[in-house]
Amino acid sequence: MIKLKHKNYVVSLIKYTHTNHVNMKKIRLLFISILIFQSVFVSSQVPDIQVYEAEVGINGGGSFYLGEANNILFNNIQPEFGGFFRYLLNSRIAFKAELTSTSVSGSGFNKNSIYIGDLLGEFNFFDLEQNPYKQFSKIYSPYIFTGISLFTDVCYDQKFPEFGIPFGVGLKVKLGNRLNLNAQWTGRLLFADNIEGTASIGNHDPFNNPNNLNGSNTFNNDLISTFSIGISYNIWKKQCDCLNQNSKRKR
Repeated sequence: MIKLKHKNYVVSLIKYTHTNHVNMKKIRLLFISILIFQSVFVSSQVPDIQVYEAEVGINGGGSFYLGEANNILFNNIQPEFGGFFRYLLNSRIAFKAELTSTSVSGSGFNKNSIYIGDLLGEFNFFDLEQNPYKQFSKIYSPYIFTGISLFTDVCYDQKFPEFGIPFGVGLKVKLGNRLNLNAQWTGRLLFADNIEGTASIGNHDPFNNPNNLNGSNTFNNDLISTFSIGISYNIWKKQCDCLNQNSKRKR
């Protein structure tokens, strides 16, 4: 009788152990399934961060000139259009080469197209990139810029390009991974005061240097202002800095 009870006890213990072992396997399988599902779900939620090295784009707007033949802001606005190439050093600093065609008009005279080439350095106030793991990154940013300009066809007897200083402010907006929108105002101060002509022409240029100020004051030089809206397309995709991104995600 004792042996039978002992045998039944052993059998029950074996069944209990086997049942627990099966349950533990199920729990492990459930736990592993949850981990796999969670990792797949999280990875699907991580945005595809794409960073590019450069942009190419076009812009258009209006321009006006300030000088002896026009001293009123926004007077005699002329159409302006051009194209540009922007190299993105990082999310804050960029270098831009821009070509612009416009014309100037004033009281008593009109000119044909003036062609302008700009080499600019730009500074963004925010980190302009779509990166949720970066604290100050945004899909928009105001920016400032300056550089050097070259002008051709400024006056009809021009032999060499005129130099000038461009400066201005703008706003950039990322429309997607590749498309960008920017709006900017640019002022270009010439190193010369001869859009109306040159003093040597005499009576043919009654608007040039009427007060004999040419060369005596830089701020008396001619200035061309432009307001433009442009759209650009990102090129030259950068390699993913995965280690850097992973370290930022853990913080």
